[in-house]
Amino acid sequence: DLDAALPQVVSGAILKDVYTEEETRLSNIGAVFVAIGHTPSTSFLEGLVEFDPDHSGYVLNKGSSTRTSIPGIFACGDVSDSVYRQAITSAGSGAAAALDAERWLSEEGLGNEEAEFEAELLAEMMADSGSRHDEGGAYNAYEDAGGRMTGMKESVAAEL
Repeated sequence: DLDAALPQVVSGAILKDVYTEEETRLSNIGAVFVAIGHTPSTSFLEGLVEFDPDHSGYVLNKGSSTRTSIPGIFACGDVSDSVYRQAITSAGSGAAAALDAERWLSEEGLGNEEAEFEAELLAEMMADSGSRHDEGGAYNAYEDAGGRMTGMKESVAAEL
């Protein structure tokens, strides 16, 4: 019970062999680390990507990247790491996969919606600026920001 007032302390363990039913009692134990085993959940990829021939169930990465044998499919963490299989290494591997996926999308000309939106917005702002200013005037972002007419450099110099 985690709400109990008494401190929770490990003092021993009973290990049971699941094949022979034999039990071994251990005493003088101060801590326990439980490894539950790791079986990658990759069966849905069978027939699609290459698997590591030396480690059943693990997706094979290309080189030191997270790319697989199929362009646009990336593998990271417990599905491709047959050595460490730990959450912390999976987090780093996941970040690498995200970067690889982003790079692949860029190479394929996909996934640039934000940049396209920014370009369209900038073009619209530039077109609007011509109608709001006199012939000789240029667009002034400080006017749109509330009327401040000088930049940081000018305002610091004025204070000195």
